[in-house]
Formats: sequence, structure tokens, C-alpha cells
Amino acid sequence: MKHTLSILFFFTATLFLFSQNDSRIEVKGKIIVDLEDLENITIYNTSSNKGTITDSLGNFKLKVALNDEIKISSIQLIPFTTKITDAVIDTKVLKVYLKEYINTLDEVVLLPYDLTGDLATDALDAKVSEPIVFNFESFENFEMPDDYHSKVDNIAVGSQNDRIRYMANGVAILGLVTNWIFKNRNKDKKKAKDTRLETPISNLSQAFENSYFIENYKIPEDKVQAFIAFVEDSQFDSSLLEPKNELKLIEYLHAKSKVFLALKNEEKN
Repeated sequence: MKHTLSILFFFTATLFLFSQNDSRIEVKGKIIVDLEDLENITIYNTSSNKGTITDSLGNFKLKVALNDEIKISSIQLIPFTTKITDAVIDTKVLKVYLKEYINTLDEVVLLPYDLTGDLATDALDAKVSEPIVFNFESFENFEMPDDYHSKVDNIAVGSQNDRIRYMANGVAILGLVTNWIFKNRNKDKKKAKDTRLETPISNLSQAFENSYFIENYKIPEDKVQAFIAFVEDSQFDSSLLEPKNELKLIEYLHAKSKVFLALKNEEKN
């Protein structure tokens, strides 16, 4: 009797599993994301333990049932999970909009000494280099102290000719300092007069090269400056240029580029 019940239970469970698989329907799916290569994105149905991958256009086919959980993952994309709804079952179409995964790492300098050999520990103890921002006249503000590569000159033990030469150099240096002071005064006066005539520098132009807008937002090369002016005239929040707001800046520029290109197409028509 027990043997008969075991066989009956196994047969019933098998029929239940087959009936679940039979109840699933095949839907056509598409991954929509701003990437050139959409091939080999993993689409996995955790409810049926079945999966597939996308083609080069982001298309795929998968058998699903109502409320099945679908996971989408790829190295260059932010992982995403969704559930099958009645609308997907009715239309047999599943479209998924994803965002590109952008991972920015700080620059780390590892020195050949004071290392423990453990990569995780040494990375935490390593000094992070602050980025150097180059702008107009920034080189005048740099101080270059002597290091162990610098030549050591001891004028105290020099010859008579050396002392005469240093005295002459001292007079020459005094003359150079005097000229430098008067030139700087004249330079400051000129700067004060010409400040109103200077053209303001665009924050976006300083932050990005023209090629960035051409390659990422499909802005024509001859329209890049017009696009930058269009963005900054639209009450652009300069805080978006901070590293912590990088994703927000990308989304903002992407939206503005769509509007800008649409306006330019209307002008052509």
C-alpha cells in the first residue's frame, strides 16, 4: 500500500511540473539601453530556472507565465529584476529599459616599500592622488621645491671667481625682481581694465572635450558649441559637474541632447 502511494505521489508531482511548463507561453523580448553592443545579455526566469541571451540587437525569446520573476544581468548594465504581468501575457511582448553601469575608481598610487603583501590592506593604506586642475595662469601658482634629484651648490666654499659671479648674479636678480614688480603692476592694471571685455568661460567646455558630446550624444561637430550654450541657458545647475552627481549629469545631458537635436531638425524642415 505504501509503495503504491509513493508511486502515485511521484506521478502526480511529475504531471504538476509538466503542466506548469505547458502553461508557459513564449514571449518576444527586447532590451532597450543606450549601448552599441547588446549581445549576450543574460535573461533568466528564476521561476522556471530557464534562461536565454540576447542577440546583437537586444532581442530574445523566453517562455514565461504570469508572475514569473525575470532577472536581467550583464557586465556593462545595472542588474534588473521584473515580474511578468497580464499585459505581457496578453501581448506576448516584453520590453525592458535599462541603464548603463558606470563605475569610476579613484586613482591609487602603490609604492614599492611599506607593503604588507596583502592587496586589500595595501590598497586601503595607499595614498589617493588628488586630481590637478589646469586653468589659465595655474602654472604661475605652482611651487617646485628641491628634491633629492636637485643639484647642491655650496657658495660658502666657492672660489674668488665664484664669489664675483654670485655678486654679479645678485645684482642681476635684483634688477629682475624690480622689473618683475613694475611689470606685475602694469599687468594688474591691464587686467583690471580688460575684465569687462573678457569672454566668460563655459563650465561644460572646461569639463568636457567636443568629442565627448559628438560620440556620446550624437551632436554634430559644428553644433557642439551651440549645444553647450543651449544647455547652460536652460538654468543649468553647475553642481551636476561634481563627481558625486555624474549619473545625474549624464541623464540630464542625454535629455537635453534629444530636445536640441529635435529643434535643429525642425529648423531644417
